[in-house]
Amino acid sequence: MLYGSETWSLTKSARKRLATTQRRMERRMAGVRLLDRRTNEWLRGVTKVKDIDEAARRRKWNFAWKMANGSPEKWYNRLEEWRPPVKRPLGRPRTRWSDEFTKKLCSKRWRHRAQEEAKQRWLDLGCDNM
Repeated sequence: MLYGSETWSLTKSARKRLATTQRRMERRMAGVRLLDRRTNEWLRGVTKVKDIDEAARRRKWNFAWKMANGSPEKWYNRLEEWRPPVKRPLGRPRTRWSDEFTKKLCSKRWRHRAQEEAKQRWLDLGCDNM
């Protein structure tokens, strides 16, 4: 279910859909119906499955650290910096992949910050209370 989650730019509604889908799968694994009214904590205790939102976020922050500390010639670094030569459509801009880092770190210089931090510290920074 997490295939390619490093590249997802999740919105609140997408996170909610993922969590709902995960709980539905967990109920199926545990053989419990929604009408049985079991709590999510109980379900987690029975299935021992990690939270998908937390796992996806951890993978994304791990990939961002790898990008910041890797070679600038890699395709994913060039793609992240690429800006298409077309006019932006009207309305609210879509959520970009790097918006999560900008919001969490209160700075657009997330690459510089990732290069300064140790990998574990960087992952902890991204995955606490979000």
